[in-house]
Amino acid sequence: MQFTLPTKYWMLIVLAIWGSALLGFGLLRLDTFGLDEGAAHALLLIWSVSDQIINSSVTFGGPDFRGLLFLPLGLYWPGSILAAKVFTALFMFVAAMTLYIWSRDTSSQETALISTGLLLIVPATILQIDAIGVGPYCLFLFAMGFILDKKYRASPHSISSLYFIQMLLVATTISLHPMGLAYPLAIAWHWYINPKSNKQQKQVWIGLVITAFFVTAMQTGWISIAWFSNPLNTIGIAFFGHTPLATALPSWKAGLLPILLIAFLLFRDIRHFSDNFMLTCLILAIIIGFVAADLNWSLVAMTYLIYRGIPLIISLNSRIKSQSFAGQRGIVMAVLFIFTTIFMQAEKTYANYVASGILAPEDEVIKAIAKEASDHDKDFLAASQWPARTMVACRRDILPIPTNPVNEEQLLKSFNKLTHMVFDHNNPKNSDLAQLLAKHANLTETTAILAGGVVVKVRKKAVK
Repeated sequence: MQFTLPTKYWMLIVLAIWGSALLGFGLLRLDTFGLDEGAAHALLLIWSVSDQIINSSVTFGGPDFRGLLFLPLGLYWPGSILAAKVFTALFMFVAAMTLYIWSRDTSSQETALISTGLLLIVPATILQIDAIGVGPYCLFLFAMGFILDKKYRASPHSISSLYFIQMLLVATTISLHPMGLAYPLAIAWHWYINPKSNKQQKQVWIGLVITAFFVTAMQTGWISIAWFSNPLNTIGIAFFGHTPLATALPSWKAGLLPILLIAFLLFRDIRHFSDNFMLTCLILAIIIGFVAADLNWSLVAMTYLIYRGIPLIISLNSRIKSQSFAGQRGIVMAVLFIFTTIFMQAEKTYANYVASGILAPEDEVIKAIAKEASDHDKDFLAASQWPARTMVACRRDILPIPTNPVNEEQLLKSFNKLTHMVFDHNNPKNSDLAQLLAKHANLTETTAILAGGVVVKVRKKAVK
């Protein structure tokens, strides 16, 4: 009798190995730096609610709906950055396993195994988990939407718990990133081309419109969005990481090959746009997210590249008139070897960065202000361009800095309470603030000038 281990147990084994590798190889920072601003904001709110502590995070604006997903972190692991990163890794793994099932059902078992294996080790995945970025959560919500859409269509009830859960997922996805709009648009499109009934079609459309209006009216989410980023830069980092090869090339050249491959696959997949819900979500997410092509977007773009590119390579290789393994799978194995070598080299380089304590320019500035805040016997109240990340690092109250245009009178009055200001002086959005601080140099003292910004200390003599 041949014993076959059920798929769910194989998935648990893969999760244990992959999770152990993330922690064992030092691919996750254990400190408070390198976080996504939106994630830090959501974590602060959840931690403050769970511990019933009032803090200044409510002044940072509306958070995205990741806070709903972070509820277990607030209940069981408040204050733990490691728990938040492990939690993000779990969401990413569930998304990867759902994509595995989708690829297996729409392509083949071989394609699903290779694609999912590559997705778990692509540099964008590791970087997003370490930053607790929105990329893994967008993929997770797309995956849950793929499952939920099938269950809702199979349900005999048009208005049920599945309907409201779907609208909740829509609201959460929209709040995360502009590419999250792909989810409600995919629902609307598939109910247009394949309605279960005209009445139910209208109910779904009305629900989508109300949900989108509700999220927009709340003015929540889309925190620190890098509008009109250069996609070549971010896709280059997503593919090559911070390897010597990527840093030696001009930033746009590193991303040229991946972006051309993605563009080719998009052009080829136009006729398959409506084939299934997951494919529609991925294509729309790449197109819509192009206006904010940050690392979150690049993770979704790399997911699309892997899951649509591998079947194409296998198909091309199968056309070779040879019965040998090298003839039938030689090209596939060569591509797989190249990809895994690049990805693993990127992971090794990143692990060295983490071990050596190398930080991004913005985090160097936050680290500098964290040193100023370490003496709890001194008064401290800072205003920061990155208030949530700064608060997590300092563990002290932080306020957001004023943005252009800056009211000079209000700024001078704030000096009576503030002790420090932290911001990127090279950012055009902070030009008014930089000019006013220079104008009133007698009231401030610049204690740190770094590539990512400055730390300005307010003198004790303030304006009354």
